[in-house]
Amino acid sequence: MRAVRLSGPRQLDLLELPDPEPADGEVVLRVAAAGICGSDLSCYKTGVFSGSVLGHEFSGVIERTGGGVEGYGTGDPVLVDPKLPCGVCVDCRSGAAYRCSQALTLGPGGARDGGFAEFVSVPAFCLSPLPDGLPLADACLTEPLAVAIHGIERAGGVRTGEDAIVVGLGPIGLLVVAALRARGAGTITGVDPVEVRRGLAAELGADRVFARIEDAPQGAPLVVECSGKPDLLMPVTHLAAAGGRVALLGVPIAEASVTAMIWVVREVSVIGAIASSPDDFRASAVLLAREPGIARIITRRVALDGLSQAFEDLVSAPADGKVVVEPGRRS
Repeated sequence: MRAVRLSGPRQLDLLELPDPEPADGEVVLRVAAAGICGSDLSCYKTGVFSGSVLGHEFSGVIERTGGGVEGYGTGDPVLVDPKLPCGVCVDCRSGAAYRCSQALTLGPGGARDGGFAEFVSVPAFCLSPLPDGLPLADACLTEPLAVAIHGIERAGGVRTGEDAIVVGLGPIGLLVVAALRARGAGTITGVDPVEVRRGLAAELGADRVFARIEDAPQGAPLVVECSGKPDLLMPVTHLAAAGGRVALLGVPIAEASVTAMIWVVREVSVIGAIASSPDDFRASAVLLAREPGIARIITRRVALDGLSQAFEDLVSAPADGKVVVEPGRRS
């Protein structure tokens, strides 16, 4: 099979590899589509998970099944929730297996080969049936939309008519806009310096968009930070109303200087959110099937031999919404 492997920082190699064989309890999928995530870009820049095939946002059709697999058969179109929790840590035992450090690192697209390949082997417990009305080529959005839904839920959800601001309109931010609109939010404001992304946010339901955070109105009950930029933590806080909530979905790797007093005196709740729960994943699949227009965030589809250039474009000058690789596509 053809696959794209990360071999070092900013080095992706298109290779011919042996087709995977399913172990007991696993299936081999023919990958239909796989999205490029911000975490994939981080791995690309740093070389983390070198030696692996990246891609944890993918959908496909079952090609072969291993022993003991029940409920699925050859030819079934499926969604994949790529987390592989350990089952014994505190998070796993408390019902938050999605936070398990193993779940977030050892699944497909991490230490284990993922979806940037023609075929991939995954445990059957990661699978969900493709809902009616959801095109297989768009179903790779299920995982990132689940992340967006999880962030909203972690912040207490959004009440009907409640205003919200989304800072950072990359794929996750755009999906947050779509999820907020579907859940009956009031005025939705989006902030991002990239014009294409502001336009997509408006198409997905944002009522107003701004290039600069300084121009965005203050006083929203809910603010969702999706850029991951440490220097925006305080400006984002200032956008929230007194008693409001700030959900952090972006991952600020560098240290940031904050004035915590504002969180206290204005009673602003700052809430982190990572990955998604099984309930979020199911809700995502239902929403995508009901609202197929959400897939308009996919602005570019590439073949495996165009994946390296797509990564480089996203790192050097991000100007796309969601970029998806279709391993069966030929340039």
